[in-house]
Amino acid sequence: MKGIDGTRDGWIAAEYLGDGWSLEYGESLEKIEFDSALVDIPVGLPENSTRLCDSAAIKYLSPERHYSVFNCPVREAVYAETYEQACEINESRTGKRISRQAWNIVPKVREADETAQKHKINEAHPEVFFKSIRKESVKHSKNSQEGLEARLEVLKQFGKADSPGSDLPCTEDDAVDAMVLSLGKIFKLKKLPEAPDTDAEGIEMKIMKPETGDLSD
Repeated sequence: MKGIDGTRDGWIAAEYLGDGWSLEYGESLEKIEFDSALVDIPVGLPENSTRLCDSAAIKYLSPERHYSVFNCPVREAVYAETYEQACEINESRTGKRISRQAWNIVPKVREADETAQKHKINEAHPEVFFKSIRKESVKHSKNSQEGLEARLEVLKQFGKADSPGSDLPCTEDDAVDAMVLSLGKIFKLKKLPEAPDTDAEGIEMKIMKPETGDLSD
């Protein structure tokens, strides 16, 4: 199982090796080889409502990192040609427009949607993983030095995690996010929500999380 996170121009994938990680970069998901993967991008697109898994993740990450989860646009909005069209479609279906942040990652949402219909990928959220493993690790934003160091300390419990991704076209926090998701291979995972809905393509709309207590306890 690999952990995969989107970067500015492609994807970063991590594989946990037991005492550290191997990292690779691909311009598209098709260029990354995997048998199964946890991906930090929506998998399973709603038709007429917000997704229960997004609401469950927001609730789980409150009050620290809930804003790191956005409600996935409906399928027709994801495949709209312009931002304004996407906003109009999403508002007519859910009562909510979509953010610019959500629109900016729409190309990757489309790519994941097409991949999920052919290969085994599941959605996961790095902040959900970090909080599951050590609650205090998400006290500060990953974009702060303090927050990044706290997340690296979590990874160092499992192997060497020095300057991850420094030789690849990604940011350090992109690499860290992929690395923590790759730990899905050693944890028993549960679904958020426990009984997810499926989308029009039969894909479960769920976010996977480790079924574990805080390892710092």
